[in-house]
Amino acid sequence: MSHSESVRARRRLFFAVALLGLSIVLAQVFKDPLFELMGGQPEVTRITPPPCDLNRQVCSLPVITPVASEAPWAFSITPRPIPVSSPLTLTLAPPDPLLKTNQPTAVWVDLTGESMDMGLIRITLTLTPDGRWEGTGSIPVCITGQMRWRARLHLQLGQTLIQADWLFSAPTPASTQPSHQS
Repeated sequence: MSHSESVRARRRLFFAVALLGLSIVLAQVFKDPLFELMGGQPEVTRITPPPCDLNRQVCSLPVITPVASEAPWAFSITPRPIPVSSPLTLTLAPPDPLLKTNQPTAVWVDLTGESMDMGLIRITLTLTPDGRWEGTGSIPVCITGQMRWRARLHLQLGQTLIQADWLFSAPTPASTQPSHQS
């Protein structure tokens, strides 16, 4: 093998290794979009939770999967009644014990106005050490006063995205009345 053939062989080997390395890096960076392209969007399952007033109580969310069902999850927004232009804490508490197959990989809530476009307020919930998912945010004041809001919970379980909606009004008529002090 001549010197020039040896140099060409090393160059080909270098380019092949560089191309392989670049392919690995690009696959890692773009794996989620590539997966969606090849596998489609995650399956969306909409759950209709039992009637509940988020201004007064914690609301239940029954999660039933093909594997098993368990006690309902608990969703809440505090403080109650729900104020406008004030910090809110959104909490999703799993049943105890939680089936390993039902451990979410992501949880978020989209708040949108029902009677008027107030934009999309997305609040990401993060896993706390005690196993609950929590996030903070606020809703703006509507120029018309009281407004109807939709809280859409998104719960990512593997390749399934579970969604559940609750409607609530803010501020509530009781919280908009002036307080009387003696």
